[in-house]
Amino acid sequence: MRGFFRSRDEGLDLERELRASRPQPRDEFVQMLEDRVHETPRRATRGGFRIAFVGAITACMLFALAAVGGLGQAASAVGDVAVTAQRIVNTQGPTIVKKSSAASQYGKPATKKKIKKKVKAKKKVKAKKQVRRAGRPRFTG
Repeated sequence: MRGFFRSRDEGLDLERELRASRPQPRDEFVQMLEDRVHETPRRATRGGFRIAFVGAITACMLFALAAVGGLGQAASAVGDVAVTAQRIVNTQGPTIVKKSSAASQYGKPATKKKIKKKVKAKKKVKAKKQVRRAGRPRFTG
């Protein structure tokens, strides 16, 4: 296993050896290839075709998304992100509403004042008989 973890200076350096022994092309071949490359004009139509193809695919995708409402959903998602970011950045404390329906309905709890009553002697009064209407039960609450 020692040979597997050799450093660069130890043993064989395969890359250096392969580069040194690779075959070199003849000068005539290099010159002929260079002339051929310079003679042929570049074809610019292929690049234009690629751009047109990508544009057509993008337009088709936009039309398909518009047909099912995907653009509106994407726009509302961007708006939701903006609202969430604003809520995170907002450094104000909570807003306290002083006049609200709950405040007008419930208000402040009433404090009961203790009233001292003078106790008077009650006169003995004969209790009147309560007359009950027939057919209806008493009101219980």
